[in-house]
Amino acid sequence: MIKNWEAVLFDMDGTLIDSEWFYYKAWRAALKSYDFALGSDLWLNELAGKTDGQAFEVLRKNYAFTADRETFFEQVRGHIAEQHEKEFVPLMPGAIDLIHFLDERKVIMAVVTSSKREVAAYHLERNGIKHFFAVLVTRTDVQKPKPDPEPYFRCLEELGLAPDRCLVLEDSETGTTAAKSAGLTCFGVQSHEAIRHALNVDLAFDNLHEVREFLEK
Repeated sequence: MIKNWEAVLFDMDGTLIDSEWFYYKAWRAALKSYDFALGSDLWLNELAGKTDGQAFEVLRKNYAFTADRETFFEQVRGHIAEQHEKEFVPLMPGAIDLIHFLDERKVIMAVVTSSKREVAAYHLERNGIKHFFAVLVTRTDVQKPKPDPEPYFRCLEELGLAPDRCLVLEDSETGTTAAKSAGLTCFGVQSHEAIRHALNVDLAFDNLHEVREFLEK
C-alpha cells in the first residue's frame, strides 16, 4: 500500500508527539488563575491543533475570555517551562515503529506543524527522530497556519512533489482541513472515537500502529 506514495507528511502535536495533554495541563493551570475551568472536552474539540493565537480567539469569542493576550501567553509559557523540568514529552504509540517502517522503504518523511520552529525542533531532537525528516514546516515559516493549506503547499514545494504523491497523517479538524484543502490524501489518527469519526479524512485510525499495519498490506 505504501507504494502509492513517495512521501508521508506528519502533523506533530497529537499525531507524532504525545504533547496534547502536556499543553493542556499548562493552559488549564494558566486559565485557573482567571477562574476559568478548562475541561478536556473543550481542549480536544475546540483548542487542540490550533496555534496559541487561534485558541485564544476561540476562548475570547465563544467564552467571553477577557484576559490580556500577552500576559496570558506569558503565564502559559511559564507553566510549560516548569513542566519541561519535570516531564518528558514522548512519541505517540507506534510512532518510532512507523518511522522505521517508512525509512526502510525509502519513503520521504516531513513534519508540518502549527508549533514554532524552535519548539518543533526541540521535541524532534529530544526524541531522537529529527534526522528522519527531509523537511520541517512550522508556524514560523508561513503567513497563514493551519487550517489554511499554506503549510502543506510549502512542504510540497520544498519536497518537489505533487499532492497525489504524498500522504498526510493528522489528528485534528484544523490539520485535516488544511491537508484536504491542499488536495492531499489525509488519514486521521485519533484515539478519541467521537473526534475521529468527525474528521473529514480519507481513512481514520485509532493509532499509528494501525496505520503501519494498513500500509504494510
